[in-house]
Amino acid sequence: MQKDEKNILVENWLEEALKSSPEFSLPDNFADKVTAKVSRRFAWEQYIKEFLVYLGTVVGVLAVSVAMAFIWLGADWQEWQNFLLKNLPWIAGLNVLGLFVLFADRVLLRYFFFRFSRQELN
Repeated sequence: MQKDEKNILVENWLEEALKSSPEFSLPDNFADKVTAKVSRRFAWEQYIKEFLVYLGTVVGVLAVSVAMAFIWLGADWQEWQNFLLKNLPWIAGLNVLGLFVLFADRVLLRYFFFRFSRQELN
């Protein structure tokens, strides 16, 4: 019994809310703005995920190559450690440069091109 009374009360509130006009109004281009914002966010997420896939692939290939060098070619840990420590600034610089180029190519350029193409349509 009480359940029916609550349903009737809720139905009355719903009918009253739907009959009255809202106290605010949305701009004419509201749907376009929401669509643009959602598409930008989706594009950004997709580009970041693709960058992470490429980065993971590069790291995986390097890890497999190093493992093959140690297992099959009998590389020496001490020689590799000495080589890496002597050339640490060069190795770090090349890695940072490669990471930046990969990020700029896979994320930034594609995102800016996406934004530019969306603005051109408007």
